[in-house]
Amino acid sequence: MTKLSVFFLLVFMTTMLSAQKNIDHKYAEFNFWIGEWNVYKHDTDTIVGKSKIESIVDHTVIKETYRSTTSKYHGTSLNKYNPRTDQWEQFWVDNSGLTLHIQGNLKDDKMVLQNQIDTEKGTLSNKISWQKNPDNTVRQTWSQSTDQGKTWKVVFDGDYRKK
Repeated sequence: MTKLSVFFLLVFMTTMLSAQKNIDHKYAEFNFWIGEWNVYKHDTDTIVGKSKIESIVDHTVIKETYRSTTSKYHGTSLNKYNPRTDQWEQFWVDNSGLTLHIQGNLKDDKMVLQNQIDTEKGTLSNKISWQKNPDNTVRQTWSQSTDQGKTWKVVFDGDYRKK
């Protein structure tokens, strides 16, 4: 092998290792949500659900299992970083028939995932954010807009507190 070939091989390997380290870092961005939680209505002591968030598939996927404590409602989500799109994705399904596929990234210390869905009544925008708080709780806020994001209505606002 020539010196030039060895040089290019070393440059290639260094580049690949650096890219893998960056991807590994991206996979860890949502780890602040992992744990077993009681979920409370924001800023209250009213518990509304229980949630188990776990790392699966060699720490590349985060699985959520949520169950309401006030109704029979429950659902699950799979969350993963997609290196092809450089975005996080969540696929949520629940027993009400809702299927939600949202995408986004960590921005200003918040994981913000969103989508737009065409409905019979027009376009519905969903935006869900998760923010780790200084007290190690996580606040999840789900907002919807029917006017292309000019105004938003909060449909869920919860505080995740470790069990």
